Amino acid sequence: MLFEKLNEKYVEDAVKIAQAEYNMEQKYIEALYEKDYKDILTETLKDMFRSKYGAVAVERGKLLGYLGFWGGLDGQFGNVKGSFSPLFANAISGENRGKTISQLFEHVSEKMVREEILSFAICTYSHDVEITSSLTMNGFGIRCADAIRNVDKPLNINPNTEYNYEEIHYNDAGCLLSLKNDLVKHLRASPTYFPNDEFSEKDFMILCNKRKSRFFIAKDKLDVIGYIEIMNDGENFITVEPDMLNICGAYLKEKYRGKNILQSILLFTLEALKKDGIKRIGVDCETINPTALRFWGKYFDNYTYSFIRRVDERILR
Repeated sequence: MLFEKLNEKYVEDAVKIAQAEYNMEQKYIEALYEKDYKDILTETLKDMFRSKYGAVAVERGKLLGYLGFWGGLDGQFGNVKGSFSPLFANAISGENRGKTISQLFEHVSEKMVREEILSFAICTYSHDVEITSSLTMNGFGIRCADAIRNVDKPLNINPNTEYNYEEIHYNDAGCLLSLKNDLVKHLRASPTYFPNDEFSEKDFMILCNKRKSRFFIAKDKLDVIGYIEIMNDGENFITVEPDMLNICGAYLKEKYRGKNILQSILLFTLEALKKDGIKRIGVDCETINPTALRFWGKYFDNYTYSFIRRVDERILR
């Protein structure tokens, strides 16, 4: 097996391997589109194959796989430079796929570490046991996941009818500021340790207007007690379909938990989206947040995991 720099001459074959990996995952997840992503993958891989960080594995002139990174990202998972290999930016074919991804990482990361890139994130399909096992044995750990469900799939819950549910426009989302900051504080706490800062009212409204999110809320009389936020964009190429939207935030006041209220907000959301012709809904979940992991895992199916490895900076001495 030979390793070469990323080169656009391999894009066509790389697209075929990437599509084959998607087709494999689609067999496990009913909500994933039965679709040819050739055009999207070709466009994104042409861009990725211009990156300085990455390599292809070739055997007897045949492309076996590739691994590419966007690199030199300041402050990614600590005070070091980081990197990210999106879902489309890695794919492996042939036998011993676990060995191939391991060797590709060995080859690519050597150069990156010399350039003081010490944090690595790789997104891959959740049911690809050969690849996920290899990454785990190479010191990576799962940090987050993308999940999906069909909007018209029954939620099978007993809705809580004691509270009111409604949708509000993002221009009116200022009433959610305290809940948004409660979510920030929750994510900063053990065991998630996610170092986000609380929002000022101005910054929160700027974010809402930038995202143009849809907010679905629960109210106890006049008090807003919980919400789900949905936006168009997701975390990978699958989420950009015109009939798919993506959850990017949710929170329920602690004293109201255990009463099926957040589930009822989700049910209200699904019914509203169904009327709008939305077919699928996604969510990206920090798997290191056990509260989110348990909740979304009940109602959505994971189809990706993002694996993280942080190299000890003392290696640069």
